[in-house]
Amino acid sequence: MGKMYNDVVELLPELIHCFNNHLMFDSLEEEDVISFLPIEDEEVAREFVAHTNKVLADHFEVEDGELCYPEDSYRDKIDNPILFWKDYLGCFFNFELVEDLLEREDIKGTSFGTFRITQIAYINEVNKRIKKRRLNGINLEYRVIPTPLDSHKHWNRTYDKEC
Repeated sequence: MGKMYNDVVELLPELIHCFNNHLMFDSLEEEDVISFLPIEDEEVAREFVAHTNKVLADHFEVEDGELCYPEDSYRDKIDNPILFWKDYLGCFFNFELVEDLLEREDIKGTSFGTFRITQIAYINEVNKRIKKRRLNGINLEYRVIPTPLDSHKHWNRTYDKEC
């Protein structure tokens, strides 16, 4: 079975759902590929920034008018909401850069790119990563909450984790 190619823009609704509900992000599998490339369609990019700002404002209980990311941050190579979501997914998965898909010279040497999932983290590891990391400069103070369905997911089992 071939692995899936995913774009961060297409994953955003599920990312938001998992983030808001403190759930494991379990839609992706090992060997799946994810594109974290700058968004070229300006309307889509602005909507992506607005959704990310709304999620973070709700999480941090930020007053109206204060933005975590400026409206034009989709053009930024460092302070970009795409990189926030990349860091967030990096708490659930280990990635490797897919060099042969890196065609754009303007993003070489940045955190943008197309990445392959090499490993899925267990829930206790996910919580450690979230606690220790600053996601694109933002400290979440956040824990993933297990659900009854998680017992069927391999990433929730800690007893058979390789040491």
